[in-house]
Amino acid sequence: MINIVLLLVIFVVVSSGIGILRSNTKLSLGTRKIRWILGGYTMILAIATVISLSILPNHKNDEKIATAAEMSSIEDAQTKAIDNLYSGNVVDLDKIFSEKKKWSFPFNEKSLDIVLTEGETGIMSVFAERKSENDGEIEATYHVGKSYIDGVDFTDKVHSPELLLNGQQLTVNNPALVTVSFSRFSPGFAYSQFSKGGHFTQENRSSVIGRDFILLKVPNDIEINGDISWINE
Repeated sequence: MINIVLLLVIFVVVSSGIGILRSNTKLSLGTRKIRWILGGYTMILAIATVISLSILPNHKNDEKIATAAEMSSIEDAQTKAIDNLYSGNVVDLDKIFSEKKKWSFPFNEKSLDIVLTEGETGIMSVFAERKSENDGEIEATYHVGKSYIDGVDFTDKVHSPELLLNGQQLTVNNPALVTVSFSRFSPGFAYSQFSKGGHFTQENRSSVIGRDFILLKVPNDIEINGDISWINE
């Protein structure tokens, strides 16, 4: 049904252009030249419309594009949450960060050495808190905030770090960099020149690199050595 309507619209546009060209043969040369230009331009628009419709992708992504104001708000919320973590406040973390990966390691030693290796994206931030019991298990959760490129959310593309426990040493390997490739279609000149605001209505969006960190929960009686930040201790 939509295709039929579009074809009718194109037919009307082309017919109007032809009508302009054939109207009033007694017009002056200057006016006739203007009508030729208008008629030719109308037909060009019709041809451009047909071509645009023929190359549109079969799959349309209706994902919401974040505005610059929304991304700024998200970035500020992440920064504030990280600052709160350093102050020992872990309330409402799940509203700002998502849990991307979890680990669980049986551990019955008296001390644990945590080694943070520097990767392409630097060194992972690690926070730790003690459990109320000594259950012989170390739990780790990787939290990640939303990331955007030009308003497009690519948080799910972010890699997780690698955690390796060898004896009394827990090694945290930083995640590798992510390469993201995507294409976006924007209104062409034939449409945007008549749309509200013209061709310059697109918002100048920026990018947000989401904050991330690992939260460790360790048995109450073990000694922890390493460059980490304690929560509530």
